[in-house]
Amino acid sequence: MISKIKDPTFASAFGEDEIAWLKHTIPVTSHFCENLKGRDFSGKKLAYWMHITPNILPMLLALKETGAEIAVGACNVNSTDDTVAACLAKNGVTVFGWRGMTSADYVENLKEMRSFEANYLCDGGGELSEAYMDKNPPVIGALEATTTGLHRLKNCNLPFPVFDWNSIPLKDKIENRFEVADGLWPVFSQITGLSLFGKRILVVGYGPVGKGIAERARKLGANVLVAEVDPVRQLEARFHGIEAVKLSKGLARCEIVVTATGRDGVIGSEDLKSARPGTIFLNAGHSDQEIDVEWLFGQPHKSMKQYIDRFELGGTHVYLLCRGSLLNLASGFPPQGNDLFDHFTAVMLLGITWMFEGLPDNIKPGLQPYPAHLEQKIAKKSVNLSQNF
Repeated sequence: MISKIKDPTFASAFGEDEIAWLKHTIPVTSHFCENLKGRDFSGKKLAYWMHITPNILPMLLALKETGAEIAVGACNVNSTDDTVAACLAKNGVTVFGWRGMTSADYVENLKEMRSFEANYLCDGGGELSEAYMDKNPPVIGALEATTTGLHRLKNCNLPFPVFDWNSIPLKDKIENRFEVADGLWPVFSQITGLSLFGKRILVVGYGPVGKGIAERARKLGANVLVAEVDPVRQLEARFHGIEAVKLSKGLARCEIVVTATGRDGVIGSEDLKSARPGTIFLNAGHSDQEIDVEWLFGQPHKSMKQYIDRFELGGTHVYLLCRGSLLNLASGFPPQGNDLFDHFTAVMLLGITWMFEGLPDNIKPGLQPYPAHLEQKIAKKSVNLSQNF
C-alpha cells in the first residue's frame, strides 16, 4: 500500500523539537507511550479511521515502534493536517488523507483502507467497521469514538466487538463539554471577524456536545436558544437558563445556527429557505451532512472569503462556514486546547494496546462498553500528574 497525501515534503514541519513539545502538551498520552517501549506487537495490524491532527502523532509513532503495522485514513474531507499526514508517512505509517478531499476521494480512500488486512480497527464514524463487516477472517476488535458511528452501527450485525468510548463519562464530562466548544468559538471568530456578544445563537441538538457549545457561547456573551426533540433535554436546557424552541422558531430568530447532533440531514432545504436573511450556519458534529450542503451548493452562491460561502435562496440568503465540515477541526487554523484532547488519545492508545494483548474470552460480537478499568487508569494518571506540581 502506498500513501496518498498532499505533499511528502510537509513532514519537515515536525522535527524532533516540535514532536518533543507536542509530547509535553499531552502528558497523559505521553506517559502511556513511554510504557510501550520494549513491547513487541509485530503481526498486529491496525486500521485507524479518524481525524488526522497533531495530537495523534505521539500515539501512532509509539505504536509503530512496537512493530505494529498501521494504516491511517481521514474520517472527514477537510479535517486533515497535511503536515501530520506527511510526518506519519515518513515514519512508515500508510496514510490516506489530505485537507480538501472530494467525496469521491473520500470513498476511494475508504476502499483503500478496506484492502488493508487489519485485525484491529480504531474508528470515528462507523464507516470503517461497516466496511470490514464482511472480511474473512473477521477483525478481532474495534474502537468507536462518535455518536454518528453508534447510530450507524447499532442496527448492524457486527461479527466482531466494537468498544464504544463515545459514551464513557470521561468523554462526556471533558471533551464533549469543554474541548469541542473551546476550539469551535475561537475559530468562528477568526473566520468571521465576529464576537458572540449580543448575538442570538441557535444550537441544534442539546446532547453532550451541544451543551458545551451552548454553555461556552453564553459565557462569551451570546443569547442562546436550543432546538432539541428530546423533552428531557429540553427540560434540562431550561434548568440551565436556555430557552428550548422549535427549529422553525429558532431559525426565524437567530443570527447564528450551529448543528451538533451527529446525524445527517438535520437542517434541510426547507429549513434553510426559512432562515432569517444573513444567518450564518456552521457545524460541530462529526458528520459533514448535518446541513444539506449538497442542496445548498446547487443554489446560486459565491465565496465571500476563505471558509465562507453565501447562498441566494429566493427571499433570503444565508452563509455557510467551512462547507459544513466540523468547524473546530476543518478550518485549517492551528488546533485550540491540544491538552484537552490528551485524555482521548490516551483512551485510544490504551484501548488499542488492550486489544493487542488479547481480548477476554467472554467478549461477544457487537457494540460493547469501553473497559471501565482503562478509563479509571487514565483519569487517575491525569490527577496524579496535576498533583505533582
